[in-house]
Amino acid sequence: MKLLVIRHGTPNYEKDCLTEKGWQEAELLAKRLIKENIAAVYTSPMGRAKETAEAYTRLSGHTPKVCEWLHEFDAAITDLTLGEKVITWDMRPKIWTKSELLYDRRAYKDAPELAGSDMFPRAEAVRKGLDELLAGHGLVREGEAFRKQGDTDITIALFCHFGAGCVVISQLLGISPMVMLQGLSADPTAIATLCTDDRFEDIVNFRLHGYGDTTHLGSAAGGGTVNYK
Repeated sequence: MKLLVIRHGTPNYEKDCLTEKGWQEAELLAKRLIKENIAAVYTSPMGRAKETAEAYTRLSGHTPKVCEWLHEFDAAITDLTLGEKVITWDMRPKIWTKSELLYDRRAYKDAPELAGSDMFPRAEAVRKGLDELLAGHGLVREGEAFRKQGDTDITIALFCHFGAGCVVISQLLGISPMVMLQGLSADPTAIATLCTDDRFEDIVNFRLHGYGDTTHLGSAAGGGTVNYK
């Protein structure tokens, strides 16, 4: 199975939609994706992700399924240097890097920095939603791997957000979401590609084959400061 995790195009955050530039990016993305032989399309319920998916589905004829768990991962945590809540990827490195718990996929929920935060339940909702989606396409979770049931040689596209994409990837690779949220960077319409490693019969895991791919934008890709929502 190939899983494409796609960030939305350049947005108007106030109106939760794409800007003119965002639509141009989405159309270039669509032309790239039409070559991928995608079997199913899923999208965040937010406007900027749905519009990015729409640019593709107008070409492909797919009917996207809206998944609430692909909503932007805007959980807040306490920045102990500021004494106030910040979005997870905005916590200062001198704080979060000192917490061994935040690096641990299972123990991060017990970190003092997450006290009073909904980060863990939000991440678990992503894990549950993702597992249900994959099971519907023949990959059933067994611990940190997946059992193939039937033909899983398909490509699936998820249109979402920087944060949501980071958490999806963390759940597939068995890594703390905090590490992904702080360690990755993605421009508008960037594609992350994950594929199952099918060398070992019926039990498989996902491997990250590429991250942040915006080659479909040509010379317009990258090169700026990114607002990750």
